[in-house]
Amino acid sequence: MTFSRRRATSPSGNAASGNGTGSYGSPVPFLIPAFLIVFAVLIFPIVFSFVVSLFDWPLSAGGGTRRFVGAGNYVELVRDKEFWNSLRLQLGFIFIAIPIEIALGLGAALLLNREFRGGRVVRALILLPVFFLPIVSGMTWRFMLQPRYGALNNFLLSLGAPEITWLGHPTYAYAAVIVQDVWRMWPFVFMLLYAGLVGIPADILEAAEIDGATSTKRLTKIILPLLYPTILTALLLRIIDALRIFSEVYVMTEGGPGMATTLFSLYTHRQAFGYMKVGMSSAMAIFLLVISILFAVTLVRKNMSLEKLEEQGENR
Repeated sequence: MTFSRRRATSPSGNAASGNGTGSYGSPVPFLIPAFLIVFAVLIFPIVFSFVVSLFDWPLSAGGGTRRFVGAGNYVELVRDKEFWNSLRLQLGFIFIAIPIEIALGLGAALLLNREFRGGRVVRALILLPVFFLPIVSGMTWRFMLQPRYGALNNFLLSLGAPEITWLGHPTYAYAAVIVQDVWRMWPFVFMLLYAGLVGIPADILEAAEIDGATSTKRLTKIILPLLYPTILTALLLRIIDALRIFSEVYVMTEGGPGMATTLFSLYTHRQAFGYMKVGMSSAMAIFLLVISILFAVTLVRKNMSLEKLEEQGENR
């Protein structure tokens, strides 16, 4: 008995190609849902905010009279002293809080990068503040710093210290906002850096130890260089997150006293819902987007340059 072998054919009657690839149609229909989601949640809001920033767009009953002003909102922002004050406070917040978080996260990661009894429990407990909602964290710190019934003042009064209105003093309030953010977000940095430390091959450290390298040299010559890309990633994520900080500061101080804690996002909110100027707030949002892109591009390029140096070293 003989059997005839027939080539597999597609539903249209065409024989499938001999290399096994076949024809599966265009991938465009499968990409349309993803493109629609990206357009709805990313592209459209940015474009719409830019369009609104070109108008004098009052947020009042009936929408008011909308006038096209072109770059007028941006010019007014440059002339606004409170705009520059909010930007100064925002950059100060970033350059004070994030280095402290990196230092604490790195120190804790180095300290806990070893096996000991209860180590998993300790590492899990450290991460608890990250899971606090920002508004819950802000309210918690507001109650703790309450001048008469707050936990901090009660402790200081028991030591004979005078009562301090923490959130009523410009310097203390700004420092409290920074401390709150450090308390809540340094465990996030610890989580990233600890994962990076775990990924460092143990044989490299063991070889350095056998060669007589001290703990300091192993840290500065091996661990930190290998951990540098992870540190840059943590820095990028924290800068982007810090640029949009709002709810915890709002429930703690509402930007006060005066304008002492009116960070960039709070001043954007005040322009929209306090002064009823949606066009101005949209211009500030676009300005914040540009700042975020500049930070992101700088850090990503730095990371890419490190990867190129590593590749060149391996090729040699």
